[in-house]
Amino acid sequence: MSKVDRMLRAIDPAPIAPQEGRGARELLEEIVATPVEVRRRWNWPVLLPLAAVIALVAVVGVAFLPKKAPIAPSAALAFQRSGDDWIVTVTDLYVDPERYREEFRARGLDIELSFTPGSPSIVGGIVYMSTTEIVSLTGTCAADPTGCAISLRIPAKLSEKAAIVLARPAKPGEEYDSLGYVNAPGELLHCVAFENMTVGELREALAKRDGSITDFRVMVGRESRKVAATQVPDSWFVHSALPHALGEVRIWVDPEPVTRADRQEPAEGDACRAS
Repeated sequence: MSKVDRMLRAIDPAPIAPQEGRGARELLEEIVATPVEVRRRWNWPVLLPLAAVIALVAVVGVAFLPKKAPIAPSAALAFQRSGDDWIVTVTDLYVDPERYREEFRARGLDIELSFTPGSPSIVGGIVYMSTTEIVSLTGTCAADPTGCAISLRIPAKLSEKAAIVLARPAKPGEEYDSLGYVNAPGELLHCVAFENMTVGELREALAKRDGSITDFRVMVGRESRKVAATQVPDSWFVHSALPHALGEVRIWVDPEPVTRADRQEPAEGDACRAS
C-alpha cells in the first residue's frame, strides 16, 4: 500500500455509523413522544394580493361610472283613456310649453298648451282656445288654487292643430296676466262692498285679509292715470278695483263718491255671511 493510499483511508469520507446502543434508543423515543407546539402563521403573500385585486376592481368600476348620470324628467301630463277621448291632467303647471308639446306629440296630438298667471277666481279656467273639440273639466279653482288639478277632455283623433292657454296660480311677486272680478269667490275683496268706501275704510278691510293696495288710479277725462299713494287722502272714495297680484289690488278713486243710480253692490248670500 502506497503512502497516498494510506492517506485516503485515514480521511474515511463515508464512515460506517456506530452501533446504536441502549441509551441512544431511549433518548430517541423520549424526543419523539414529546408534543411540539406549532405556531400558526398567516400566509400574507396570499392575502395581500387578494386585497389588491378588490381595490383594483373598485377603482376600475368607479372609472367606468358616468360623472353625472342623466335623470329622466317626470311627465308634465297624465293621460288616461276614456272611450274615444283622452283625459289629460296637468301635473306640472310651470314647465316649458315645449314639454307639453312633446308629450302630446307622442300620442299623435298637435297641441300647443301654455299657462298664464291668473287671479284666484279664474285659476284652471280657459283664457284662450282655438278649437271647440277640447273641453275643460276643471272650471275654476277659487277654493284652493294651489291644489287645483287642471284637466282636459281631448279627442284621441283630434282633427286639427290646437292652441290652449289656461290660467294657473301666480307665483309670489308675480303680477296677474288674467283677471277675475275682484269680489268673486277666492278674490281678495270677495263679499266686500268696496264701492263708495273711503280709501281709509278699504285699507282696514284689506288689512284684515293680509292684503294691500298696490297703487291708485284716477280718471282724468277719459284717461286713467296712476297716482302715488302719498297723494291719495284716506277720505277719497273707491270707485272700482281689480286684482293685481297675490294679496294686492289696484284701486280707482275719486274725491267724489259714485253717483250712478244703477251701480251694483256685491251679492249677499250664505257664502258672504259665512265669511
